[in-house]
Amino acid sequence: MRVRGNLSWNPKGFAFVISPGEKLDIFIPPGDLNGALDGDIVEVEAYPNSKGFRGWVISIIQRNHQFISGRYRRMKKWGVIDPYAPFPYTVIIPRGAEGMAKSGDMVVARLEPPLRSKTIKTISARIAYVIEIPETIGDDLKLVAAKHGLSWMFPREVESQANKVAELDMELERQQRRDLTDRVLFTIDGIRAKDFDDAVGIDALPDGTYRLTVAIADVASLVKEGSVLDKQACLRGFSVYFPEVAIPMLPEVLSNGVLSLQPDEDRLAVVVEMHLGPRGKLIGYDCYDAVIRSRARLTYEALGAFIEGSATAPTDNDEINIRVLMLHKLARYLYAARKKQGSLDFDLPEVGFSFEQSGMVGEVFRKVRNPAECLIEESMLLTNKVVCMFLQSKGLPVLYRIHERPLSDDLIAFSELMKHIGVDNKLVSDIYKAATKGTGIHEALQNIIDAHRGKPQEGFVNQQVLRALKQARYSHQDLGHFGLSCNGYLHFTSPIRRYPDLIIHRIVKMAFAGQSSVLKKKFSRYLKYMGAELSRAERRIDNAAFEVIKLKTASYMSRHIGEVFRGVVTSILRIGLFVELMDPPCDGLIPLSELGRARITLNRSIQLKKRTICIGDIIQVRITRVDLTQGLIDFSLY
Repeated sequence: MRVRGNLSWNPKGFAFVISPGEKLDIFIPPGDLNGALDGDIVEVEAYPNSKGFRGWVISIIQRNHQFISGRYRRMKKWGVIDPYAPFPYTVIIPRGAEGMAKSGDMVVARLEPPLRSKTIKTISARIAYVIEIPETIGDDLKLVAAKHGLSWMFPREVESQANKVAELDMELERQQRRDLTDRVLFTIDGIRAKDFDDAVGIDALPDGTYRLTVAIADVASLVKEGSVLDKQACLRGFSVYFPEVAIPMLPEVLSNGVLSLQPDEDRLAVVVEMHLGPRGKLIGYDCYDAVIRSRARLTYEALGAFIEGSATAPTDNDEINIRVLMLHKLARYLYAARKKQGSLDFDLPEVGFSFEQSGMVGEVFRKVRNPAECLIEESMLLTNKVVCMFLQSKGLPVLYRIHERPLSDDLIAFSELMKHIGVDNKLVSDIYKAATKGTGIHEALQNIIDAHRGKPQEGFVNQQVLRALKQARYSHQDLGHFGLSCNGYLHFTSPIRRYPDLIIHRIVKMAFAGQSSVLKKKFSRYLKYMGAELSRAERRIDNAAFEVIKLKTASYMSRHIGEVFRGVVTSILRIGLFVELMDPPCDGLIPLSELGRARITLNRSIQLKKRTICIGDIIQVRITRVDLTQGLIDFSLY
């Protein structure tokens, strides 16, 4: 039979074609890929065998624009790339396609697969850019950056243009914008942040309502579409944040300099001004270009403690301190309204690190969101919704941030897992009913999340909820945001570090200039392309950041071999049990060989000689081995 689906390639050389319609995973041997690449939508001829379904690629329906990173080697007639990650074909760089790369350089190349599907052994590519990494960067970060094609250094012409556009004529800009330098605004960011995208401010009005001002760095005014600066930002897509350092999307003269909303400096901003009722209901809004001046640079760490009442005021400016508490009060109303609407509320705390003077990891811990972070989160969520309303009212196309509703099968599988780990029958039944009927999904999921809040299995349950949901992405179509339980959502508030936000800023500028639906058809095609490209770039960045966390955690745990920790069994596979430790936050594997004679039942439990272990069980494990090159940790049962 013939089936269409998405091709997922395995580093060992084979692939699977995943067909959502047929609900099949079709095995494709290395010799039957016929030029198909990871992520391509393909048509395959499939047939059943003893292990499931097997097939070969007949045709390629849609190519996945793909880059590859590796070491470039110049040969006599052409060049080749030695990939940093396994790849099924030899990558040839034709003469003239090497750009500025020299033999031995780390490069990223755009693949140019054959137009016709046929049995091939080589693929041509054109070098897009050379990966340049400072010598001071640690070997682990160099490895990840090279593997994922991330370059710290900017090409000389990009740095040159950045320096040129950074020379602003502020007096001229002031004449063309609203002057908000007398308004009380301030930034709130992490203690190590340098690129301040947003400043906020709040004013109580005589009638008991509020004016919430959110000013976002006006990146679009300096980074012009089609410029070398813009092309480099588009190529990167996002800033990358590692535990010790960041790879910025824009050169530092912009990202940490003239675009960053630093205190006591006049800065260009796009302002979203929102009129809110006493309990946070949106009454009206306005969007415009402005010149602003932040009054203070506040941090989550200091502000959170102040809001909770465990620390003194973060500044000696009473005007700012009063406004912070006012904004906190309003944010609580915004949060309550969002949750009432069905927005999911669950924490997947980030992993944090502290470092010793030697550069070694000193501590691994779970970051906990404090009230200051929630305050900013609510302000930014509302701003993103309001900007989307603004663009839709002008008839302009939008690059939406979407999160499609989960599949019924995934929710049913989640309900079965929850039943297996002993979750209350009514909660499990509610999930199953919601999955089959297609209604009440938000409430059913939230009830399970709330039932485990503060309990040892909270992290495990939240992780399983996340796995049951689809991945958020960018799209030219408004398919809704399931997690936020709303339609009409986009990303606007971080243009220094996210290219999708910069695209939205440019569309907002079109609205300011009075351009409306005339550009809609042309721009919609561009947004369709960019939505897919930026979603792929985001996954690449996320994978790189996750890999660094694994390496850093493994480095720390290597100093604790032989020690015993408590953890939750997160999955049971043929190779063994995966366990997530509670403290410090990391996961690892108990290999099947460590368990003696064991029998796995339905991938939900494993029967040992004297006990049965199930997914969701809390067990004690001892660290036995750490692989520092791959970030893998092995445990044994204690």
